[in-house]
Amino acid sequence: MITGPRQLKNDIDVYLTPLIEDLRKLWEDEVDVWDVNLQQAFRLRSMVFCIVNDFLAYGNLSGYSVKGHNPCLIYERNISFIQLRHGKKIVYTRHQRFLKPFHPYR
Repeated sequence: MITGPRQLKNDIDVYLTPLIEDLRKLWEDEVDVWDVNLQQAFRLRSMVFCIVNDFLAYGNLSGYSVKGHNPCLIYERNISFIQLRHGKKIVYTRHQRFLKPFHPYR
């Protein structure tokens, strides 16, 4: 994926839509494919099992905002943050509350 000023932003769906349609067709309709090695046909089904990406790419692919006051999809409403007075940056606080009571980092 392209990052920086030339990033695709919200238009990434234009590039992913044909891939998703093809994968959906391969999953739902199944396609007969010829195996040259075994000299026989088989039914091909396809799916995306998992993706590996960083948090910013996750936001671009999912359409979820990973910036601002609620950056986490899982703990969306339970995030504690403060906005710095002069820098306008957001600082997320109280992460230790998600750890077990006697965790070494708590």
